[in-house]
Amino acid sequence: MFRLMSIPIVVLGLLTSACQTSMLKQFDSIKPGMEKDDVLDIMGSPNQTQRVSGKDRWYYTFYDKRMRFQKEVQFVDGMAIYIGEVAQPVAEQSAAAVDARNETYNKQVDEEIKKEVLENRKAYDAYEAQTRGTDKVRYLPQFEPIR
Repeated sequence: MFRLMSIPIVVLGLLTSACQTSMLKQFDSIKPGMEKDDVLDIMGSPNQTQRVSGKDRWYYTFYDKRMRFQKEVQFVDGMAIYIGEVAQPVAEQSAAAVDARNETYNKQVDEEIKKEVLENRKAYDAYEAQTRGTDKVRYLPQFEPIR
């Protein structure tokens, strides 16, 4: 009895799985200017969301024919402005490049501070010597004893 019932269920499962549309084709149907609701209707909820520089970024990860795809949709004011591969920052704006620039700038600032400290120390020593009068040679008068 169970054998007879399981055959139509298996056949029905195979037929419905063959009719599913590819996520890649669904993603290709998204166009710039679409609203967030339209993208949600087509793709469903994103795997990851992020807000950067006033842009909402939605990331979708899916598999098609054993290949992994990562796609991104960027929104400004609820409208899609970028659809495609995950956008990478320009090389000059990457975290490593910014860190390297900051490191060189920090080294320059440190050197300037060291120079200033040495100059200030010398200026203070000169001021202290002038105030105490140790920078000048003082002569004590020679008195002759009174008779």
